[in-house]
Amino acid sequence: MVEFAQLAIAFVALVVTTSSMEAVWYLGLAKDTYATQIGPLMNAQFDVFVAALFYLCYSLGATIFAVRPALLARSWRHAAGFGALYGFFCFSAHNLTDLADVKGYTAQIALIDMCWGTCMTALACLLSYAIALRARQRT
Repeated sequence: MVEFAQLAIAFVALVVTTSSMEAVWYLGLAKDTYATQIGPLMNAQFDVFVAALFYLCYSLGATIFAVRPALLARSWRHAAGFGALYGFFCFSAHNLTDLADVKGYTAQIALIDMCWGTCMTALACLLSYAIALRARQRT
């Protein structure tokens, strides 16, 4: 059985890890790639409120669909595997919709972003799982 406190710890860990990794990715590592490919489509001002809503919703979904099953199975492989699948499906839905609907959105950015989202979410879920498991062992 997974306790509420353990899930809450996993959720908070996911919010912190996903938002941190995304900041490093979008504001640092991949900033020039996105600016070159879809620069005119990007907002001039970053909307912190909308971003916070996204990371709260995204992290809640990852907690429910990846980390909770991993904690129940006590399997880091579940955390990484279901995290990767969750990231792939979410980032694919976003990017494929943009490819279909947004003039100027590129297939290259869609592919890069889908790969990034898959790997980032797998790692975030794995870290969240480890933190939640460790917290439970300390109690």
